[in-house]
Amino acid sequence: MGGIDLQTRSRVVIITGASTGIGEAVAWRFAREGWCVVLAARSEEKLRWLQAAIEAEGGRALAVRADVTQREDVTRIVEQALTAFGHIDVLVNNAGVGISGTLDSLDLDVFEYALKLNVLAPVAMLQAVIPAMKRQGAGVIVNVSSMVETFAVPYMAGYGVSKAALGYLSDAAAIELDEYNIAVIRVLPGITETNFNANLLKTGEATSLETLFERAGLLKSVTPERVADAIWEAVLSRRRITYVTVEDSLLAQTASVSPGVTNRFLRFAVRRYAPRKGTASGVSVKEDIVRLGWAAGLLLAGATIGTGAWLARRSRRASASA
Repeated sequence: MGGIDLQTRSRVVIITGASTGIGEAVAWRFAREGWCVVLAARSEEKLRWLQAAIEAEGGRALAVRADVTQREDVTRIVEQALTAFGHIDVLVNNAGVGISGTLDSLDLDVFEYALKLNVLAPVAMLQAVIPAMKRQGAGVIVNVSSMVETFAVPYMAGYGVSKAALGYLSDAAAIELDEYNIAVIRVLPGITETNFNANLLKTGEATSLETLFERAGLLKSVTPERVADAIWEAVLSRRRITYVTVEDSLLAQTASVSPGVTNRFLRFAVRRYAPRKGTASGVSVKEDIVRLGWAAGLLLAGATIGTGAWLARRSRRASASA
């Protein structure tokens, strides 16, 4: 591990879900840029280890054991951050959990917990840091969402609903807080090499997002460090929406411009790669080839439109910054 540049370490970031995966990678990314990092998660042992590792490289870190579904813990995170460092520049709402199950079979209590952690907790954290950010006249709030907010994913509706809600709330907050120079942005990873699947709350008839998407060849997995880099760049640019890979961006654009085509392809993918228990795929080898070719052609057309739109936006940003 390389050393940490201490020249700008007066900057402060709070990271929820910081003990592992994307959260841990984000902590290292900011720490190596000289930021003070406030590490919040439920696992005190992992947090203490991470704090010690960052400090061993000359960085500054504060570990706060907390459950962000508990309002008193949310308040304590912010209070300890302000006591230790005096201000908060960035909040990264990363804590979250996946839930898998068909809507007609998932446990509503499990669904309610997922909504509490994935939606209400980020709003509670936002409310807790806003007073400090308003006083200092600036700040950035990053909500770590998911590609599933961009289109309906079978078996993952509960998770998708929570991330779609988080996206809507992010956009609304961005408008409301703009006058205070506070940016509210979101990053939408696809499949990340973390313990997401191991921690997935499976209820009723369930399958994993990774299983479905990898079998269908829709998304490629990336490392947590790749996501952390995207979050770092998003904070610097204050960009409203950030996709981690070009493939993620193209898929989102395709879903936006061709939602019907995307839904037909996903219906086909489910029947082919993740049929419900007790049912046959109903797709012969010949039909498989024909339908896959048809769907791929339509998706390619949508992706072409999406690529054009993406390149046009990139060109406009480059012209504006020139």
